[in-house]
Amino acid sequence: MIALCLLVNCALADSTTEMMWRSQATAPLSIELTAKEKAWLARHKKIRVAFDDSLPPYSFADSDGRFNGIAVDIFDELSRKLDIRFEPFPRKSWNQLYRAAAEHRADVVATMVDRPERRLWFNFTHPYLTKSLALITRESDAEIKTPDDLAGRTVAYTKGYQFSEGIRKKHPSIKPHPVGSMLECLQSVGAQKADACITFVATANYLQAKHPLTGIKFAGFYERHTADESIAVRGDWPILAGILQKGLDVLSEAEMNAIYFKWVPPPPEVSVVVEKNAVPALSEESPLAENGLQETISPFLFLFVIGYVWIWSLRVRRHLRRASPPPRQDEPARIPPPNPQLPGDFERMLLKRATDLQNYDIRFRNLIENQSKNYFFFQCDKKGKITYVSPSVTQMLGHRPDEFIAGFQHYITDNPENLSVNNLFELNRQGIPCAPFALEVYDSGDERHWLEITSEPVYDEFGNCIGVDCLVFEITKRRQEDERLIWLSFHDELTGLANRRLFIERLQQSLAMANRNRMPFAVHYLDLDGFKSLNDRLGHAAGDHALKEVAKKLMATLRDTDTAARFGGDEFALLLPDCDEQACASVAKKIVEIMHEPISYNGEAVRLGVSIGIALYPRNADNCDALLRYADASMYHAKQKRLGYSFEA
Repeated sequence: MIALCLLVNCALADSTTEMMWRSQATAPLSIELTAKEKAWLARHKKIRVAFDDSLPPYSFADSDGRFNGIAVDIFDELSRKLDIRFEPFPRKSWNQLYRAAAEHRADVVATMVDRPERRLWFNFTHPYLTKSLALITRESDAEIKTPDDLAGRTVAYTKGYQFSEGIRKKHPSIKPHPVGSMLECLQSVGAQKADACITFVATANYLQAKHPLTGIKFAGFYERHTADESIAVRGDWPILAGILQKGLDVLSEAEMNAIYFKWVPPPPEVSVVVEKNAVPALSEESPLAENGLQETISPFLFLFVIGYVWIWSLRVRRHLRRASPPPRQDEPARIPPPNPQLPGDFERMLLKRATDLQNYDIRFRNLIENQSKNYFFFQCDKKGKITYVSPSVTQMLGHRPDEFIAGFQHYITDNPENLSVNNLFELNRQGIPCAPFALEVYDSGDERHWLEITSEPVYDEFGNCIGVDCLVFEITKRRQEDERLIWLSFHDELTGLANRRLFIERLQQSLAMANRNRMPFAVHYLDLDGFKSLNDRLGHAAGDHALKEVAKKLMATLRDTDTAARFGGDEFALLLPDCDEQACASVAKKIVEIMHEPISYNGEAVRLGVSIGIALYPRNADNCDALLRYADASMYHAKQKRLGYSFEA
């Protein structure tokens, strides 16, 4: 019965609660800032924070223009705990907020999804909020339960959001019903204008409480945790991202829940009613059925709990072992001398057992101490102090074992990914296993290394956690290769510019922002003039050099918020957000001028030209493919007429 209540409450809570937070018994009492961090805060008395003003309950502006919501309250707590003065940045469209932070006119964006391409301009904390998408249907509809059930149905969604762009692509057979706000989205289902709507879970809960809506229900999740929100900090202030992460880490689960449930109703209490006819073995006349049900269940539950604890204790005792370091080469295992008072057979058994243990210790010592190229091993006591580290740490990091034990905390870098390490060790010391985690440290030459640590709690014979065993592998090369692969998946290897995939993704984002905020933007399509003859005359090496120089010229011309991409060969594309016709013409004219400047190659001056086609949103097209086709056609028009650039296809 108790388990059933808990399961029901958990299911209900999962449909509403969207806090991404660690599970811990207590939060640290204070924030441990380094001397460098304290000095930095002393020099920066005011931090400008940009809030999205149209996404309740995460952040929104009320009727008086004041910012409210979950993220705003969390920043109030961070301000109090870190003694930082946060100043709200004036209300702007999302595109303008993004640009302001990229240009350092705003210091922090309170909620932003951490994507690889954004790391060029921002430092991110770990995600602290998530947004799941929900399927909302009419209360009487029992057929729509999953996204696959939307086929052929009328589906409402809010215009201007990135997820809205993907709904029709994923479900081409739906009948779209776009609306202007999430409240209209819910109301359209209640008014039977749509069969279902897709919106954020917490937003739906907030609006349901603020504007009581009838005839609708939560049918299921459309997508779960697809937009984890982090705090984004301007690119030249990585230290602030680390400070804010420390502030987030000390917010307790109780504090976060209090903030969340201030804006989103908590899950309702669930009661379980046991009907008489649910127990067929008891008749209605039975006094046990009428009066003794609780007395019968209580002993049953008691026995069940006792049995469960007993089984659990057996499982724990199977894994019990002491946290003692392996013997060093100069400290062989101690073998107790034979006791002359013991019977002969028993004495021989003890000696054999001691010998076996000594051999086992030798094999274990050789295993962990001689594999120096692959890993090292260390142990911590219950207080977190390192008590042993294998000699192979010297081969990997250059530190002697005693140096590593004494200076471990000083060898940890200021990388934000390291901020959660102490919490993970604390969980281990509480006897809670953790998944392998990464840690960046300095070696003896101050070079950075990435380590992967597999940790395991160690128990005494009574089941108490007395320390942690850690096995450490170096993964620096793997991390570099992973980062390189991520970078290559979004960039052109020769020029370093964005590739077609990243350009299309940013173009889709610009479309979503423009639909939401009614802001114009432009796409330029470029083709170099004379590039083929250069390749034929001087070879591919000269062509590659010219392409690199063209990329440098483009990047020197564009703003930080603009995107330059190489589509292949000598074709390039530019994305200019928040740009009208006059600004587009100015940029195109400047590019034509700098492209006519000679490029030096092996002492020879090489000259190239360029033809540019321009597509304006929303004048020329309203989707990605159409904008690119129009810009491409305009480029050919400019090339044929020798115009340099053209707005006409």
